[in-house]
Amino acid sequence: MNAPSLHLVQTFVAVVEHHSFARAASALGITPSSVSRFIKTLEQELGTTLLNRTTRAMSLTETGKRYYGECHQALLQLNNAAGRVRDEQTLPYGVLVVSAPVAFGHTHIVPYLSEFLASCPQVQLDLRLSDDYADLVSEGIMLAFRIGRMKDSSLIAHKMLDNRRILVAAPAYLEKRGSPATLEDLNQHECIVSSASQDGVLWRVFSNAEERTLAPKGSVKVDNADAARRLCIDGQGIAFHSAVTMAAAIAAGDLVQILPQWTGRETGVYCVRPSRRTGPAAKALLDFLAARWQRK
Repeated sequence: MNAPSLHLVQTFVAVVEHHSFARAASALGITPSSVSRFIKTLEQELGTTLLNRTTRAMSLTETGKRYYGECHQALLQLNNAAGRVRDEQTLPYGVLVVSAPVAFGHTHIVPYLSEFLASCPQVQLDLRLSDDYADLVSEGIMLAFRIGRMKDSSLIAHKMLDNRRILVAAPAYLEKRGSPATLEDLNQHECIVSSASQDGVLWRVFSNAEERTLAPKGSVKVDNADAARRLCIDGQGIAFHSAVTMAAAIAAGDLVQILPQWTGRETGVYCVRPSRRTGPAAKALLDFLAARWQRK
């Protein structure tokens, strides 16, 4: 025998909880005659009487009491299950795979992760720090942060922060070697060359409408911005790197900007994703980080 239709069970529970056919009908948005017909159909399908009813009163039979108790719990479970499914469409949950450059990740993402994970306990974060551009689709990355000018691609990109490359050095280095007054003076200094990108090997700098390209020389070459930042702080030379990457060290007094009239071209920090639809976990992380970055 098949179980009765859900609408019949819901009608029976409503009648019991409202102690009235008329009030149950109002709550369900149907007519009292429909309620009466549904109860009669339910009793016929079950082969028993659930409600004793007269023109003045209504009461549950013993079978009706037991049936109501089990149906009430079943409907609660169904409602809870539906609520959880709806919540999953808006509440952050599940595995979130995120990619970011090493130095930017250390300075702008990692310091806030404990707070984020505490606020979103259903999120399982998989953070991958690398200066290589990962293939989001093949590696299952849901969100990536990238620094620089965005090239045309199939990825969906959203600018999070303004950025440009700047020239920086440690105060101790400048005390020892002197502070350059012109671009030509850089030829007399140790420069930390980054092979992570073309912009790190050839320094393209701009001042108003003038553009210059420099080929920096130094005894140190690195392949990621985090190493360049650390070596620059340690006084190993002058670096030309993203302002967002160097911002914390500048704020702490570990680095100072030199020749501020010369900077790289205006670029940005972008979040990129393979789909136009941002899942709840990715959206929560983006909103969380954007709020924290605005405070800096």
